[in-house]
Amino acid sequence: MSIGNIKKMKLSVIIVSWNVCQELLDCLRSIQENPPSHSYEIIVIDNASTDGTADTVKRAFPAVYLFTNRDNRGFAAANNVGILKSRGQYILFLNPDTIIHPRSLDTLVRFMDDNKDVGACGAKLLNLDGSHQDSVRCFPSFRSALHRHTAFKYIGIFKSNYKKWTMKDHDNNRQMDVEQVMGAALMTRKSIIEQVGPMDEDFFMYYEEVDLCYRIKEAGWRIVYVPESEITHLGGRSAGQIPADKRIMAMTSLLIFFKKRRGKIITGLFACIFKPALVIGDIIDISAGIIKYVFSLLIFNRKERRKSVGKIKKSVELLSKYSWLSLYRV
Repeated sequence: MSIGNIKKMKLSVIIVSWNVCQELLDCLRSIQENPPSHSYEIIVIDNASTDGTADTVKRAFPAVYLFTNRDNRGFAAANNVGILKSRGQYILFLNPDTIIHPRSLDTLVRFMDDNKDVGACGAKLLNLDGSHQDSVRCFPSFRSALHRHTAFKYIGIFKSNYKKWTMKDHDNNRQMDVEQVMGAALMTRKSIIEQVGPMDEDFFMYYEEVDLCYRIKEAGWRIVYVPESEITHLGGRSAGQIPADKRIMAMTSLLIFFKKRRGKIITGLFACIFKPALVIGDIIDISAGIIKYVFSLLIFNRKERRKSVGKIKKSVELLSKYSWLSLYRV
Protein backbone atom coordinates (compact mmCIF):
# COMPACT_ATOMS: atom_id res chain seq x y z
CA MET A 1 0.00 0.00 0.00
CA SER A 2 2.10 2.87 -1.32
CA ILE A 3 1.36 6.28 0.11
CA GLY A 4 3.54 8.28 -2.24
CA ASN A 5 5.58 11.43 -1.70
CA ILE A 6 4.83 13.04 1.67
CA LYS A 7 5.53 16.55 0.36
CA LYS A 8 3.01 16.11 -2.45
CA MET A 9 0.37 14.10 -0.61
CA LYS A 10 -2.87 14.31 -2.55
CA LEU A 11 -5.39 12.44 -0.40
CA SER A 12 -5.84 11.57 3.25
CA VAL A 13 -8.46 8.90 3.96
CA ILE A 14 -9.69 9.15 7.56
CA ILE A 15 -11.56 6.19 9.03
CA VAL A 16 -12.99 6.11 12.56
CA SER A 17 -13.61 2.64 13.93
CA TRP A 18 -15.35 1.18 16.98
CA ASN A 19 -15.72 -2.59 17.38
CA VAL A 20 -16.15 -3.34 13.68
CA CYS A 21 -12.86 -5.11 13.06
CA GLN A 22 -13.98 -7.31 10.16
CA GLU A 23 -15.80 -4.49 8.36
CA LEU A 24 -12.73 -2.25 8.74
CA LEU A 25 -10.44 -4.96 7.33
CA ASP A 26 -12.75 -5.37 4.34
CA CYS A 27 -12.77 -1.59 3.83
CA LEU A 28 -8.97 -1.34 3.96
CA ARG A 29 -8.67 -4.31 1.62
CA SER A 30 -11.00 -2.64 -0.88
CA ILE A 31 -8.80 0.48 -0.88
CA GLN A 32 -5.74 -1.69 -1.34
CA GLU A 33 -7.38 -3.42 -4.30
CA ASN A 34 -8.75 -0.18 -5.80
CA PRO A 35 -6.21 2.48 -4.83
CA PRO A 36 -6.19 6.02 -6.18
CA SER A 37 -3.62 6.74 -8.88
CA HIS A 38 -2.10 9.57 -6.84
CA SER A 39 -0.28 9.74 -3.52
CA TYR A 40 -2.45 8.96 -0.51
CA GLU A 41 -2.42 7.95 3.12
CA ILE A 42 -4.89 6.04 5.26
CA ILE A 43 -5.44 7.17 8.83
CA VAL A 44 -7.42 4.93 11.16
CA ILE A 45 -8.62 6.28 14.50
CA ASP A 46 -9.74 3.46 16.77
CA ASN A 47 -12.17 4.61 19.48
CA ALA A 48 -11.16 2.16 22.23
CA SER A 49 -12.44 -0.96 20.50
CA THR A 50 -12.52 -4.16 22.54
CA ASP A 51 -12.55 -6.58 19.60
CA GLY A 52 -8.82 -6.49 18.85
CA THR A 53 -9.13 -3.97 16.03
CA ALA A 54 -5.87 -2.13 16.72
CA ASP A 55 -3.63 -5.21 16.86
CA THR A 56 -5.30 -6.78 13.82
CA VAL A 57 -4.88 -3.64 11.70
CA LYS A 58 -1.22 -3.34 12.73
CA ARG A 59 -0.54 -6.88 11.54
CA ALA A 60 -2.64 -6.85 8.38
CA PHE A 61 -1.99 -3.30 7.16
CA PRO A 62 1.31 -2.00 8.54
CA ALA A 63 1.32 0.97 6.13
CA VAL A 64 -1.85 2.38 7.71
CA TYR A 65 -1.36 5.18 10.22
CA LEU A 66 -3.17 3.87 13.28
CA PHE A 67 -4.06 6.00 16.30
CA THR A 68 -5.88 4.55 19.29
CA ASN A 69 -7.97 6.45 21.83
CA ARG A 70 -8.09 5.20 25.39
CA ASP A 71 -11.78 6.04 25.55
CA ASN A 72 -14.55 6.25 22.98
CA ARG A 73 -14.39 9.99 22.32
CA GLY A 74 -17.11 9.97 19.71
CA PHE A 75 -17.09 10.25 15.94
CA ALA A 76 -16.41 13.98 15.61
CA ALA A 77 -13.54 14.06 18.12
CA ALA A 78 -11.89 11.01 16.56
CA ASN A 79 -12.13 12.50 13.06
CA ASN A 80 -10.50 15.65 14.37
CA VAL A 81 -7.51 13.57 15.49
CA GLY A 82 -7.28 12.32 11.94
CA ILE A 83 -7.53 15.85 10.56
CA LEU A 84 -4.61 16.97 12.75
CA LYS A 85 -2.48 14.07 11.56
CA SER A 86 -3.45 14.36 7.88
CA ARG A 87 -1.10 15.66 5.19
CA GLY A 88 -3.24 15.45 2.08
CA GLN A 89 -4.59 18.24 -0.09
CA TYR A 90 -7.96 16.51 0.15
CA ILE A 91 -9.56 14.69 3.07
CA LEU A 92 -12.00 11.83 2.63
CA PHE A 93 -14.06 11.01 5.71
CA LEU A 94 -14.90 7.34 5.20
CA ASN A 95 -16.96 4.98 7.34
CA PRO A 96 -15.33 1.65 8.22
CA ASP A 97 -18.31 -0.30 6.85
CA THR A 98 -17.74 0.82 3.27
CA ILE A 99 -16.35 -0.94 0.21
CA ILE A 100 -14.44 1.13 -2.34
CA HIS A 101 -15.25 0.46 -6.00
CA PRO A 102 -12.73 0.73 -8.88
CA ARG A 103 -11.84 4.34 -9.76
CA SER A 104 -14.23 5.74 -7.13
CA LEU A 105 -11.49 7.63 -5.28
CA ASP A 106 -9.90 8.98 -8.47
CA THR A 107 -13.31 10.20 -9.63
CA LEU A 108 -13.84 12.27 -6.49
CA VAL A 109 -10.32 13.72 -6.53
CA ARG A 110 -10.54 14.57 -10.22
CA PHE A 111 -13.85 16.30 -9.65
CA MET A 112 -12.36 18.44 -6.88
CA ASP A 113 -9.34 19.24 -9.06
CA ASP A 114 -11.58 20.35 -11.93
CA ASN A 115 -14.02 22.41 -9.82
CA LYS A 116 -12.17 24.89 -7.64
CA ASP A 117 -15.41 26.38 -6.26
CA VAL A 118 -16.51 23.05 -4.75
CA GLY A 119 -15.92 22.73 -1.05
CA ALA A 120 -17.10 19.16 -0.59
CA CYS A 121 -18.45 16.28 -2.61
CA GLY A 122 -19.88 12.85 -2.00
CA ALA A 123 -20.20 9.56 -3.81
CA LYS A 124 -23.26 7.53 -4.72
CA LEU A 125 -23.78 5.10 -1.83
CA LEU A 126 -24.99 1.60 -2.59
CA ASN A 127 -26.44 -1.18 -0.47
CA LEU A 128 -24.75 -4.57 -0.48
CA ASP A 129 -27.20 -5.82 -3.12
CA GLY A 130 -26.32 -2.91 -5.41
CA SER A 131 -29.48 -0.92 -4.80
CA HIS A 132 -29.25 2.80 -4.20
CA GLN A 133 -28.87 4.14 -0.67
CA ASP A 134 -29.73 7.66 0.49
CA SER A 135 -26.64 9.71 -0.36
CA VAL A 136 -27.82 13.33 -0.06
CA ARG A 137 -30.20 15.42 2.01
CA CYS A 138 -31.30 18.97 2.60
CA PHE A 139 -30.64 20.47 6.00
CA PRO A 140 -33.24 19.39 8.59
CA SER A 141 -36.05 21.68 9.69
CA PHE A 142 -38.27 21.62 12.77
CA ARG A 143 -41.19 20.34 10.70
CA SER A 144 -39.25 17.58 8.94
CA ALA A 145 -37.87 16.37 12.28
CA LEU A 146 -41.34 16.22 13.81
CA HIS A 147 -42.62 14.06 10.97
CA ARG A 148 -39.58 11.77 10.90
CA HIS A 149 -39.14 11.08 14.59
CA THR A 150 -42.42 11.61 16.42
CA ALA A 151 -46.11 10.73 16.56
CA PHE A 152 -46.79 13.42 13.93
CA LYS A 153 -45.91 10.86 11.23
CA TYR A 154 -49.01 8.81 12.09
CA ILE A 155 -51.33 11.65 11.17
CA GLY A 156 -49.38 12.76 8.10
CA ILE A 157 -48.48 16.22 9.39
CA PHE A 158 -45.39 17.82 7.79
CA LYS A 159 -44.94 14.93 5.34
CA SER A 160 -43.98 17.31 2.52
CA ASN A 161 -41.28 18.85 4.72
CA TYR A 162 -39.91 15.37 5.44
CA LYS A 163 -39.84 14.51 1.72
CA LYS A 164 -37.95 17.74 1.02
CA TRP A 165 -35.42 16.93 3.77
CA THR A 166 -34.73 13.40 2.51
CA MET A 167 -34.80 14.34 -1.20
CA LYS A 168 -36.66 11.15 -2.06
CA ASP A 169 -37.53 12.38 -5.55
CA HIS A 170 -34.06 13.37 -6.72
CA ASP A 171 -32.41 11.56 -9.63
CA ASN A 172 -29.78 9.24 -8.15
CA ASN A 173 -27.81 9.21 -11.38
CA ARG A 174 -27.62 12.97 -11.90
CA GLN A 175 -24.74 15.06 -10.66
CA MET A 176 -26.14 17.99 -8.71
CA ASP A 177 -25.47 20.69 -6.14
CA VAL A 178 -26.92 19.74 -2.76
CA GLU A 179 -26.95 21.06 0.79
CA GLN A 180 -25.41 17.98 2.32
CA VAL A 181 -23.78 14.70 1.30
CA MET A 182 -23.74 11.76 3.67
CA GLY A 183 -20.78 11.46 6.00
CA ALA A 184 -20.17 7.81 5.08
CA ALA A 185 -18.01 9.07 2.18
CA LEU A 186 -17.47 12.84 2.26
CA MET A 187 -14.51 14.52 0.58
CA THR A 188 -13.40 18.07 1.29
CA ARG A 189 -10.29 20.21 0.98
CA LYS A 190 -7.82 20.43 3.86
CA SER A 191 -7.71 24.19 3.26
CA ILE A 192 -11.47 24.44 3.81
CA ILE A 193 -11.23 22.62 7.14
CA GLU A 194 -8.61 25.21 8.09
CA GLN A 195 -11.05 27.93 7.01
CA VAL A 196 -14.32 26.77 8.62
CA GLY A 197 -12.90 24.68 11.44
CA PRO A 198 -12.91 20.92 12.15
CA MET A 199 -15.88 18.86 13.25
CA ASP A 200 -17.76 20.21 16.25
CA GLU A 201 -17.04 17.87 19.17
CA ASP A 202 -20.33 18.80 20.84
CA PHE A 203 -21.70 16.14 18.47
CA PHE A 204 -20.69 12.79 19.95
CA MET A 205 -22.23 10.98 17.00
CA TYR A 206 -24.60 12.00 14.19
CA TYR A 207 -25.11 15.40 12.54
CA GLU A 208 -21.44 16.31 12.81
CA GLU A 209 -21.15 16.05 9.01
CA VAL A 210 -24.42 17.98 8.61
CA ASP A 211 -22.97 20.79 10.70
CA LEU A 212 -19.71 20.68 8.74
CA CYS A 213 -21.58 20.88 5.41
CA TYR A 214 -23.64 23.77 6.77
CA ARG A 215 -20.47 25.72 7.62
CA ILE A 216 -18.93 24.93 4.22
CA LYS A 217 -22.06 26.20 2.45
CA GLU A 218 -22.20 29.20 4.76
CA ALA A 219 -18.65 30.09 3.72
CA GLY A 220 -19.77 30.24 0.08
CA TRP A 221 -18.56 26.87 -1.22
CA ARG A 222 -20.55 24.44 -3.35
CA ILE A 223 -21.35 20.91 -2.19
CA VAL A 224 -21.90 18.42 -5.01
CA TYR A 225 -23.23 14.88 -5.33
CA VAL A 226 -21.02 12.91 -7.74
CA PRO A 227 -22.81 9.67 -8.75
CA GLU A 228 -19.98 8.67 -11.10
CA SER A 229 -18.17 7.57 -7.93
CA GLU A 230 -19.81 4.54 -6.29
CA ILE A 231 -19.11 3.19 -2.82
CA THR A 232 -20.94 0.37 -1.06
CA HIS A 233 -22.06 1.27 2.46
CA LEU A 234 -23.22 -1.53 4.74
CA GLY A 235 -24.59 1.01 7.22
CA GLY A 236 -25.00 1.17 10.98
CA ARG A 237 -22.51 -1.54 11.93
CA SER A 238 -21.00 0.42 14.84
CA ALA A 239 -24.15 2.12 16.11
CA GLY A 240 -26.18 -1.03 15.48
CA GLN A 241 -24.52 -2.51 18.55
CA ILE A 242 -26.39 -0.01 20.75
CA PRO A 243 -29.80 0.58 19.10
CA ALA A 244 -31.47 2.51 21.95
CA ASP A 245 -28.39 4.63 22.66
CA LYS A 246 -28.08 5.23 18.92
CA ARG A 247 -31.54 6.81 18.75
CA ILE A 248 -30.96 8.93 21.83
CA MET A 249 -27.62 10.15 20.45
CA ALA A 250 -29.27 10.97 17.13
CA MET A 251 -32.04 12.99 18.80
CA THR A 252 -29.55 14.76 21.07
CA SER A 253 -27.34 15.69 18.12
CA LEU A 254 -30.34 16.90 16.13
CA LEU A 255 -31.24 19.31 18.93
CA ILE A 256 -27.63 20.48 19.18
CA PHE A 257 -27.70 21.24 15.45
CA PHE A 258 -30.94 23.20 15.80
CA LYS A 259 -29.59 25.10 18.80
CA LYS A 260 -26.53 26.17 16.78
CA ARG A 261 -28.54 27.19 13.74
CA ARG A 262 -31.84 28.44 15.15
CA GLY A 263 -30.83 29.62 18.63
CA LYS A 264 -31.28 28.22 22.13
CA ILE A 265 -34.64 29.84 22.93
CA ILE A 266 -36.53 28.79 19.81
CA THR A 267 -34.95 25.32 19.94
CA GLY A 268 -35.99 25.03 23.59
CA LEU A 269 -39.59 25.82 22.60
CA PHE A 270 -39.38 23.27 19.81
CA ALA A 271 -38.08 20.65 22.26
CA CYS A 272 -41.19 21.14 24.40
CA ILE A 273 -43.17 19.74 21.47
CA PHE A 274 -40.58 17.38 20.00
CA LYS A 275 -39.63 15.34 23.04
CA PRO A 276 -43.15 14.49 24.31
CA ALA A 277 -44.21 13.72 20.72
CA LEU A 278 -41.19 11.42 20.41
CA VAL A 279 -42.26 9.53 23.54
CA ILE A 280 -45.89 9.33 22.37
CA GLY A 281 -44.71 7.93 19.05
CA ASP A 282 -42.88 5.11 20.81
CA ILE A 283 -45.89 4.36 23.00
CA ILE A 284 -47.94 4.04 19.79
CA ASP A 285 -45.25 1.76 18.35
CA ILE A 286 -45.40 -0.47 21.43
CA SER A 287 -49.19 -0.67 21.28
CA ALA A 288 -49.17 -1.47 17.56
CA GLY A 289 -46.43 -4.03 18.12
CA ILE A 290 -48.45 -5.83 20.79
CA ILE A 291 -51.51 -5.98 18.52
CA LYS A 292 -49.44 -7.35 15.62
CA TYR A 293 -47.77 -9.87 17.94
CA VAL A 294 -51.11 -11.22 19.12
CA PHE A 295 -52.37 -11.41 15.53
CA SER A 296 -49.21 -13.23 14.42
CA LEU A 297 -49.82 -15.82 17.15
CA LEU A 298 -53.31 -16.44 15.83
CA ILE A 299 -52.17 -16.97 12.26
CA PHE A 300 -48.92 -18.80 13.22
CA ASN A 301 -46.71 -16.25 11.45
CA ARG A 302 -43.31 -16.67 13.10
CA LYS A 303 -41.59 -14.03 10.93
CA GLU A 304 -44.14 -11.35 11.81
CA ARG A 305 -43.96 -12.36 15.47
CA ARG A 306 -40.20 -11.83 15.58
CA LYS A 307 -40.59 -8.52 13.78
CA SER A 308 -43.19 -7.35 16.31
CA VAL A 309 -41.02 -8.35 19.26
CA GLY A 310 -38.10 -6.40 17.80
CA LYS A 311 -40.24 -3.30 17.34
CA ILE A 312 -41.59 -3.50 20.89
CA LYS A 313 -38.12 -4.04 22.34
CA LYS A 314 -36.69 -1.09 20.41
CA SER A 315 -39.31 1.32 21.77
CA VAL A 316 -39.23 -0.06 25.33
CA GLU A 317 -35.44 0.34 25.45
CA LEU A 318 -35.69 3.94 24.31
CA LEU A 319 -38.34 4.82 26.90
CA SER A 320 -36.42 3.06 29.67
CA LYS A 321 -33.20 4.92 28.88
CA TYR A 322 -34.68 8.29 28.03
CA SER A 323 -34.16 10.75 30.88
CA TRP A 324 -37.40 12.40 31.96
CA LEU A 325 -35.33 14.80 34.04
CA SER A 326 -33.86 16.20 30.80
CA LEU A 327 -37.13 16.16 28.89
CA TYR A 328 -37.22 19.93 28.36
CA ARG A 329 -33.49 20.60 28.52
CA VAL A 330 -31.75 21.43 25.27
